[in-house]
Amino acid sequence: MSTPVEKHFDNIAQKYDYFKERNWYYYKNLKSLYKQLIPKQSSVLEIGCGTGDLISETDASQAVGIDISPEMIKIAQQKHSQIHFEDVTVEDFKTNLEFDYIFLADVIEHLEDIPSTIQSIEKICSKNTKIIFTYANPLWEPILMLLEKLSLKMPEGPHYRIPYYKFKKILANNNLVTIERNWRLLLPADIPFISNPVNSIFYHIPLFQRLGMLEYIIIKKK
Repeated sequence: MSTPVEKHFDNIAQKYDYFKERNWYYYKNLKSLYKQLIPKQSSVLEIGCGTGDLISETDASQAVGIDISPEMIKIAQQKHSQIHFEDVTVEDFKTNLEFDYIFLADVIEHLEDIPSTIQSIEKICSKNTKIIFTYANPLWEPILMLLEKLSLKMPEGPHYRIPYYKFKKILANNNLVTIERNWRLLLPADIPFISNPVNSIFYHIPLFQRLGMLEYIIIKKK
């Protein structure tokens, strides 16, 4: 039986890439961030891969994408036939592969059972696997919801933006620890001659870095 989150993403699958194109500046910077964080020729698993565009940009030696939405996976397979995709939850995902990197982009807020998902991720990690979560800064929630009402961003559907202190406890309960936390995109839309310079420096300034719209953490086993 489909969950509310699965139904939501099945319903928006045909418009998913349309919204990404409308918000191209955000997705361009998201792709750039992952290219910085994941070295070329790494083995990579993306959980919540959508239509596969992010993992296709990683230059991975071995790439696997999974998503709970069969409709998303159908599109991903059509667009990126060189990558292995599965419509499966991480709890049900079976693999003998050892991944250098596992990443979840804009996924954590849609997880219906965060502790269960983290527990399942930990089980498929080696000691050297790095796990990357990128997600919207909870401070931006009112702005994001306004943009959604104006049809200027992708509909979120069921979601909950968990505070970092709560998420950190879940990680600790699963023998996982944060090794890096930072923010990007104080200006998530393209303002010529302004956005790029501001976004390239603000996160180095302690007073401003936590205002970035895009937050990320990198974790690994203790």
